[in-house]
Amino acid sequence: MTRDDQQRLLDILECVNDLAQISKLTLNDFLSNKIAQRAAERLLEIIGEAANSLGEEFKARHGGVEWRQLIALRHLLAHHYHRVDPQQIWIVITAQIPELVYSLGSDVR
Repeated sequence: MTRDDQQRLLDILECVNDLAQISKLTLNDFLSNKIAQRAAERLLEIIGEAANSLGEEFKARHGGVEWRQLIALRHLLAHHYHRVDPQQIWIVITAQIPELVYSLGSDVR
């Protein structure tokens, strides 16, 4: 793993840890808390940007990760923020982000 990939992976892990804190809220609390929603959106943007910066070799080694989906979500959040559905963000942070950590395997443990 290159030094750049290591840094991007650390960026992703930091965001994942912060999202884990947000995911401790109930769905109703999340939906009624704009600050938590915006924080989650920003953290997902950072994950998407970091994913976009990872080397192709790293991405190929972790073929189970939906890299394009992460990057597309980042573009949606950054450029089409008015179309963001908070319930979909909740699904991402409570279901898909844990899958990301699992798919990255030993690189994150």
